[in-house]
Amino acid sequence: MKSSTILVVDDEITYLKLLESLLFQEGYTNIITEGNPLNVFPILEKYEVDLIILDIYMPHLDGLLLLEKLADSYPTVPVIMVTAVDEIDIALKAIKIGAYEFITKPPEIDRLLLTITRALEAKLITKERDTLREISAGDKKKIEFKDIVTESPLMHKVFELVEIFAPTNETVLIVGETGTGKDLIAKKIHDISPRKYQPFVSVNLASISSSLFESELFGYEKGAFTGASTEKIGYFEAANGGTIYLDEIGELNKDLQGKLLRVIQYNEIYRLGNSKPVKLDIRIIAATNKELFESVKKHEFRADLFYRLNRGFIKLPSLRMRGNDIRLLADYFMKIGCKIYKKNIAGFTNEIEEALLRYHFPGNVRELENIVLNAVAKCKNGDNIDSIELPQNYVLEKTPSSDLTIGDIFPLEEAINNHIRSVLQRTDGNTTKAAALLGISERTLQRKLKKIKGDTIR
Repeated sequence: MKSSTILVVDDEITYLKLLESLLFQEGYTNIITEGNPLNVFPILEKYEVDLIILDIYMPHLDGLLLLEKLADSYPTVPVIMVTAVDEIDIALKAIKIGAYEFITKPPEIDRLLLTITRALEAKLITKERDTLREISAGDKKKIEFKDIVTESPLMHKVFELVEIFAPTNETVLIVGETGTGKDLIAKKIHDISPRKYQPFVSVNLASISSSLFESELFGYEKGAFTGASTEKIGYFEAANGGTIYLDEIGELNKDLQGKLLRVIQYNEIYRLGNSKPVKLDIRIIAATNKELFESVKKHEFRADLFYRLNRGFIKLPSLRMRGNDIRLLADYFMKIGCKIYKKNIAGFTNEIEEALLRYHFPGNVRELENIVLNAVAKCKNGDNIDSIELPQNYVLEKTPSSDLTIGDIFPLEEAINNHIRSVLQRTDGNTTKAAALLGISERTLQRKLKKIKGDTIR
């Protein structure tokens, strides 16, 4: 018998009895049913509840409002929200507040039971992790992230999330601009997880065509289609027991999203040409440079898949938000370049360091690496790097002060105008952000822009 205590809250008495009977048949003997949401907190004060199954639309107290109160007072108790109405906006709001899952009535029995199992496992892992933290409160030893060069507080927040999610089996969604290191963080989660000695399989979904999706990810049997001369193990099966990293998840079309959703729901795949399912024990980490929440609202990405991917959420900061990390990473990549090209480069000139700190790096860490390695390759052995190449073939070079002429000196007004143009370029033309960076009001900025435009026309 299963000892977990489950509280079911629903104003439909028939549904309560049905769910109670179903859970009892599955071995859950500690079941509390309640038709009035106002009685939930007295119950929680009296009993140690492990899981709550909560209806949304109820008299006396709205389920979402109750969920908010539960998230504040009992944040470690997972809540599965159920409703007879399948509404994306309501589901998104419930997940954002803190619901573990959102299921429509009547639920698929297998899916509901699997969701309950996962929710209870997640709670147990959280409890074990908190206990370990209490035991080792005086131990200052932390998981080391030596392979990630950073001093940024934003990245240290990311490390904290990695430590939280790594011991669990939950799916994790990593979001960040291109080149921010999503693959590095995914691998770190695997490397410090209980699955670290099992396979880590990385898949770039954007590189797999729709026609090859099932054969590549699920595999196929011999003779499944013309040309299938032997059986093939797909990426999911290859990662069984370990972790599969699905990069560019935002590029999947709706049809393929549905096929991936089924794998996550039931922990199984079907090889092409075989009707027998292959059971999986797998951890899924997904990544994208898209804002999936916005894609869901635009109906470009399935809400139910988003819920399941977003169990753990990590957003990586862009390089331009990481301050001194630009200088640290530049030095790091310079040393790598010296090893590759067998050179002894002294460092960067002050002008080049300043140029790197001014540049906004749309390609983030990956772009900085390419820029620095290119500079090392072109720099003479023993010299300082005094030239770097930025996009649009713009080359920044050191200008000796002795060569400065009167033609190099700009009037103050022109210097201010050039600075405004530079800030606008960094914010992609967003005047609100630009005004904030400049420390002036947006109205003042608009006035200056009109003057700049007028001067240009004259």
